Amino acid sequence: MKILYLSKKEAKEISKAAKDLGFEFQPEKAILVDNESKVLIGNGIFIFINNRILPFVADKRAETLPEVSVDEGAVKHIVNGASVMRPGITKIDYNVKKDGIVKVTNAGHILCIGVSLYDKEEMEKLDKGVVVKNLHRKGDKFWNAVAQYLASSKQKG
Repeated sequence: MKILYLSKKEAKEISKAAKDLGFEFQPEKAILVDNESKVLIGNGIFIFINNRILPFVADKRAETLPEVSVDEGAVKHIVNGASVMRPGITKIDYNVKKDGIVKVTNAGHILCIGVSLYDKEEMEKLDKGVVVKNLHRKGDKFWNAVAQYLASSKQKG
């Protein structure tokens, strides 16, 4: 696990990207996860993946994202990394936009953070197919990187 302190310029750019999504976030460090992604640590935790910033699934700010709810049958697939299929959807927030970051929930619990492939209206008209790409969930590489970081921080402190 490689941890880097961000330059003021990098931190400012990331803060601006988070603000564009409606979040106040001041990053300080980055955990390099792989060539395309990193976990950003500051006054909260965000993820940077595929040139996109999104809140960590356990960060309280994830609660404010537009919501796509799914039925119980979809849960096990989503928590194992599958994208969200149209037949499993039970509710779509009015503010779900194409290419927007959304939370996918069941019974009020966030299962994953993803990117919507359709606007709400388009999604409602579909009968089948992938509608939300799963980008981050509990137990994925980002979750594990944060757990490792927190464990090493406790050992040092």
